[in-house]
Amino acid sequence: MKLHTLGPAETDSAAAAAQYCQTHPALQVAYHPSFEELYAHLTKYRGDQLLVPAAYQSPAGLSWGQLHYRYLAALTLVDGFLYELAPLVLAELPTRANQRAYVHPANADLLRQLIPTAEICLCPSKITAADQFLADGRYVITSQAALPAHLPLRIHQRWTVPMLWSV
Repeated sequence: MKLHTLGPAETDSAAAAAQYCQTHPALQVAYHPSFEELYAHLTKYRGDQLLVPAAYQSPAGLSWGQLHYRYLAALTLVDGFLYELAPLVLAELPTRANQRAYVHPANADLLRQLIPTAEICLCPSKITAADQFLADGRYVITSQAALPAHLPLRIHQRWTVPMLWSV
């Protein structure tokens, strides 16, 4: 049986899947580029499992709870567990003149509160947000490990976040 979740291997979802598989060794992890892709193709994965963080929010603004009810006929909640996210940071590259900020939809409201002038660009994962930020952004909320140490970054805030994961 497969456990479908967000990839690549550097994502919090991949780390949570690895943790879950330690106590469920019969599962094989399958990574996907976005949760939207997973939800759109649920019928292809019938009989498998899906791992999603409870804080998940789609680019369209749908929460984990809304998606849970929307797909009640296709999904059955079978388990849940706590697994801490990799340390998060709100970073700025002050040498950039734009106001572009890359963020996963689940963290967009937090970013709006902290940097109200930011031009929010949503990304399917914090890893993608870091990559886009490095290309042309000024702000990002991402995993601290996704950012190179050699850049002259200003770290506005750090968080350690326990997360509830649903299977």
